[in-house]
Amino acid sequence: MRKLLAIAVLCACATFSATATNSLQQLAELTPTTRANQDSFGISVAISGDTAVVSDYDANIESFGSIYVYVKPASGWDNMTQTARLTASDSGQGFGTSVAIDGNIIVVGAANTSNFSRATATPGAVYVYVKPAGGWQDMTETAKLTATDGLSGDAFGNSVSISGTTIAIGAFFVNNFSGRAYVFTHNGGGWKQAAELTASDSDGILDYLGCSVAISGDTVVAGSFGHTNFQGASYVFVEPSGGWSNMTETAELSASNGAQSDNLGFSVGINGSVIVAGAPGARSSFGGAYVYLQPTGGWSTTSSFAAELGAPNGLSGDSFGQAVSIGHSGRVIVVGAPGLNVGSNDEEGAAYVYSEPKAGWGKVRSTVELTASDGTSLIFFGVSVGISNSSIIAGAPGDTAPGAAYIFGP
Repeated sequence: MRKLLAIAVLCACATFSATATNSLQQLAELTPTTRANQDSFGISVAISGDTAVVSDYDANIESFGSIYVYVKPASGWDNMTQTARLTASDSGQGFGTSVAIDGNIIVVGAANTSNFSRATATPGAVYVYVKPAGGWQDMTETAKLTATDGLSGDAFGNSVSISGTTIAIGAFFVNNFSGRAYVFTHNGGGWKQAAELTASDSDGILDYLGCSVAISGDTVVAGSFGHTNFQGASYVFVEPSGGWSNMTETAELSASNGAQSDNLGFSVGINGSVIVAGAPGARSSFGGAYVYLQPTGGWSTTSSFAAELGAPNGLSGDSFGQAVSIGHSGRVIVVGAPGLNVGSNDEEGAAYVYSEPKAGWGKVRSTVELTASDGTSLIFFGVSVGISNSSIIAGAPGDTAPGAAYIFGP
């Protein structure tokens, strides 16, 4: 791959068994009923409990995509086509850019960057779907969210995350690509914009704050991979005691060994008191992922990290860290490396699973490598990843292939 394919972030609040990672195996390959080459099926994925969500969208060849929902059968995960297909009632431009799920609510971003042309782009939007009483079915949105101050080309919805009744949304093209994140809450009467999140030390251009977002409870983390000459950073925002309001960060997370073009924050994940931030350009483009632990007194600005994760067999250009997800109260982390060569297959891609050792994240060494059983060159497996309970999902959107998503578990 030797390039960054897409920006997609998921919320994965989970209870994965850390001891189960040694027995992971591929359980299912998910595909849509109708497939075509260059669909980019799997460009963004999310999972919550027994429900997996997969985006099918390629901004280079289509104006909007589709979202497919898969519900695990009583007999367990198996190769299957979708339970439901989600679409936008207004054929929203960029629909399918990003996806997230928590319980019965699915969130879909429609960033509409129009291939980075502001003149033809809308501000972007986010679509919300609530599971009907009878279960997931083909449907259009329950609600459509837009920014109160949105401008053409903002890319609102390029990243999304949800925790309970709070949604975090990235808009990484705002204000000369400085970027911004938004918080929406549901007050019983509908979804409402509650806050705009910005960085206090923005470079003023090309920060790309909101390139990735993740939320857990009252805490939002937003990646800013362009900050400081693309060294990158991640910003933590904690909900004030009076509720969400426009604010700058509670803390800024960077890496003490960071360097130009690391792209730290290209992907982010949070679960409870643990944050992971991907840096696909780190270590001379081998890539890395940094683990941060919340101090006793709460999140504070730091360049110290608890662990730096890397692929044991990695090479430059693997894009390790392009996608991350975290589960089991912060004890299991999944990292995608979609540019990894597997055997003779160029850029087949892989995902790595890390479990926190008893001695803590600073002692992590062992990994489990996940690949597709039918993997071929240029499928970019691991461009998107998610984890929930005992299930891991990884997208493989392919280059010219139709794409697929894979479920792994014990």
